[in-house]
Amino acid sequence: MASCILLRAQIYGECMPVFNGRDLTGWNPGKPGSFEVVNAELITRSSGAGNDIYTTKQYSNFILRLEFLLSEVGNSGVFIRRDPSKPGSGFEVQLLAPWTPWRDDLHCTGSLYGHVAVQNRPDETTGRWYKMEIKCDRNLISVSVNNKITTRADCDTVKTLADKPVTGFIGFQGNHAEKESQFAKFRNICIIDLDADSEYVINGFYTRNALFRDQAVSAAVNLGPEMIEPLSGLLSDQDPAAANSARQALFDIAAKASDPSLPSKARKETWKALRKTAASASSPISAEYLRWLNGMIKK
Repeated sequence: MASCILLRAQIYGECMPVFNGRDLTGWNPGKPGSFEVVNAELITRSSGAGNDIYTTKQYSNFILRLEFLLSEVGNSGVFIRRDPSKPGSGFEVQLLAPWTPWRDDLHCTGSLYGHVAVQNRPDETTGRWYKMEIKCDRNLISVSVNNKITTRADCDTVKTLADKPVTGFIGFQGNHAEKESQFAKFRNICIIDLDADSEYVINGFYTRNALFRDQAVSAAVNLGPEMIEPLSGLLSDQDPAAANSARQALFDIAAKASDPSLPSKARKETWKALRKTAASASSPISAEYLRWLNGMIKK
């Protein structure tokens, strides 16, 4: 099922740029000057800790694509589902030039640094551009370099990943080689946000992991009115966890729409979607619940 979902995202989902190649719009650098944009490339410009850069938007489930190049003593990484204020949160996909003697399979390029070793060691020749793809499909994580899988991980079975956040920022680590003349470069950075796909979000209501099921609820609420009809179909589902989560998501969508500060057009969209879905609901109990939610919203 997971592979089908990812294939569908690759076919129908557009990989949206998260780096415009001109400036740092959409990014928050840890320190001024730690990254610079030159010739449509994002380049590390400072050595040592605290010089990382993060997206201004948080992501949970996605396909991230990018190209990277390391200098002779390059040491960087891609942060996933991370809270910059909590350095231990999330995890890092390592990017490391082959200069250090302790670079084992748990700490080399493509590994989930300190958590999951690479199964297939990629080419680590410096001064070359490489393509990288990172897939976060709820509990399943995979990393590929030049279209070859290097690492696969299941957060439900890797003990050190079990308590990691399911949502966070994407980031790039500043140069950790401790030499200012060394660097890492990034370009052609884009993302497919799987949580923008309603079908993908609905599948999350059936996951056994409560953290990812709660995340699916949040994703459904973010999508808003378009999720009302598919969520109503889960209200009488035989899976009690999915049914209860759908009920919560519908309530949160209605509560969000009842906010008086929300533009009237947005409130009306939710009101109309609830009314329409209630009229066609197959279950009287579901229809009654949807009508009750509709009563929370003032047109």
